[in-house]
Amino acid sequence: MPEEYEIGKKIKAIREGKGLSQSKVVEKLAQQNINMSRETLSKIENNSRSISAIELKALCDVFNIDIGDFFHEEESEDLVTFFRKRNFSENTLEEISKLQEMVKVFINQEKIYKEEKQE
Repeated sequence: MPEEYEIGKKIKAIREGKGLSQSKVVEKLAQQNINMSRETLSKIENNSRSISAIELKALCDVFNIDIGDFFHEEESEDLVTFFRKRNFSENTLEEISKLQEMVKVFINQEKIYKEEKQE
């Protein structure tokens, strides 16, 4: 996996971009009842430790960003391709395709809603 797609590196880049030290981030996480040492944050940033969904959500709150900021749309393949590569049955692939289309509609509706709300 290329370095720019590693979540730990993105966390570090965002943290540094916001001018926050690891200690300050850990302090802000503690305010959200996420107990993490500075050393643990360092391991996450260096991709030596994985991050839980709860920790990632808390970091999003600390950084005041959307969780999607950690993921590039262009790097993700569609779900059908993802499951096809793993040799799932055609029936499963058809169901995944339907779900994927539903998610796209929901995402589009959310974008429209947010745009209308801003006007």
